[in-house]
Amino acid sequence: MMNVYKKLIIFTIAFVLNIGIGFSQTIPYEKPEWGAYTEGEEGFLLAHVVNWPEDGKLVIDRTIKPREARLLSEPDKKIKIKLIDGKLTVLLPENAPDAQVSVVRIQLIPTEDWANLKRYRKANAELRAPIKNEKRVVFIGNSITDNWTRDHGSFFEANPTYVNRGISGQTSAQMLLRFKPDVIELQPKVVVISAGTNDIAGNRGYISLERIAANIFSMAELAKANNIKVILASVLPASSYSWSPSIEPADKIVELNKLIKAYAKKNKIIYLDYYTPMVNEDKGLKMELGRDTVHPNGDGYDIMEPLVNAAIKKAL
Repeated sequence: MMNVYKKLIIFTIAFVLNIGIGFSQTIPYEKPEWGAYTEGEEGFLLAHVVNWPEDGKLVIDRTIKPREARLLSEPDKKIKIKLIDGKLTVLLPENAPDAQVSVVRIQLIPTEDWANLKRYRKANAELRAPIKNEKRVVFIGNSITDNWTRDHGSFFEANPTYVNRGISGQTSAQMLLRFKPDVIELQPKVVVISAGTNDIAGNRGYISLERIAANIFSMAELAKANNIKVILASVLPASSYSWSPSIEPADKIVELNKLIKAYAKKNKIIYLDYYTPMVNEDKGLKMELGRDTVHPNGDGYDIMEPLVNAAIKKAL
């Protein structure tokens, strides 16, 4: 611990004196007169105090959201933080614990945007309301939807009323949480829901196939309650996940698709079958249609596009 602390002090002195030892200043706060801020480990901010305040009141940036603070050299002792005369103030001991630079380790209040609502916030605000008789279609999904614009953008260019709201890595629960701002408030006539593979991969921990399906069905019910036609897409075939190698997804995908298809039939919702034309003999994605075992390539999207267009036409 002491060796790490000494190294940090050396790096801090170099940083503050602007002679550079690999630091890059990406901190979104103004450089204070008393020293400098640097990022600590995730969820922490380090305040490197060169000019120790005589009154013990270290004023830090008001936009910082601190949970607690401790001196790095005295990790067992909390330091009080108060708002004094509108200034966010760390109440330091009278004397600096270190001769040159002392470090205050500030734990930040978590600000995780779990569903990534910010991803499309600006785009949603800038998207005009549908004009009369416009047949807007929103695609909500994971990386397979997200990458569609990047890898085969001509599809969306050719269909300007189609709106892509996919986010890479997302699970059905995350999509459900952002369904209102990213789908309902955009006032589409149709929504294409593609979810489930990241749930099976365990991106947010274990979840049963029944709960995955329930999240997808909840999105469908929200759409129907807002007079939006629903298309439920099958999960694409996958034999493995490079980011989650312990999972064997092939049979789970088959079972989840059965649940989605049965629900669609019972509730008179369109079921979009991407799976059948894209699966190989091992229940995986055909090699010629994927850039890996999960994500379609251009040829894969060539298979998907007429299928989704036909489903949209039917829904409308």
